[in-house]
Amino acid sequence: MKAKLILLLLVCGILQVKAQDARQILDKASAAYNSAGGMHAVFTLNTEEVKQRVIHSQDGQAYLKGNKFKIDVPDGITWFDGKTQWVYAKGGDEVNVSNPTGDELAGVSPSVLLNIYKSGFKLVYQGEKKEGAKTVIVVDMIPQKSQDYSKMTVTLDKATYLFTSVSLYGTNGINNHLKIRKMQQGVNLPDNTFVFSKKDYPDVEIIDLR
Repeated sequence: MKAKLILLLLVCGILQVKAQDARQILDKASAAYNSAGGMHAVFTLNTEEVKQRVIHSQDGQAYLKGNKFKIDVPDGITWFDGKTQWVYAKGGDEVNVSNPTGDELAGVSPSVLLNIYKSGFKLVYQGEKKEGAKTVIVVDMIPQKSQDYSKMTVTLDKATYLFTSVSLYGTNGINNHLKIRKMQQGVNLPDNTFVFSKKDYPDVEIIDLR
């Protein structure tokens, strides 16, 4: 009985150290992102349908500054200015406007991701591994309340503490894996980069869902 108790305490101690390590890592990642200025990322998004064993892949670009972003993929563009989000399906005749929640933004916005970890998640440090010439750090974020995903796994470049990938494991059997292929920091991005411009899309109807 005493041996079991000692083993339990040791395991709990290890888990607490891992959680603390994970929190410190994400604190560093948050600081690195906030000091990076405007950023331009080129990425690949793989959407995995687990039961069907099907993976849909698409390449895209993201423009990031603080809590603002613009994401451009083959089938659409999303703008977010820190409060309002515009979603436009390319070739369509409407753009949807909304004020998304933090949970809705978690899978796409680094600034939101780098704030939500501070509460409501079990953080698990999974160690380091090699990705090409880089050494990356792996951290799991497991929500403590029911969500539409069971786990989020982030990898960070050990040299810069910037993201190299984010994986979102859906409870509906659909997983999304975002791999950053190129990242440029210190890019000059005016605020209108992150706002839908009616002038650029004169024939598009604005559907306000707020």
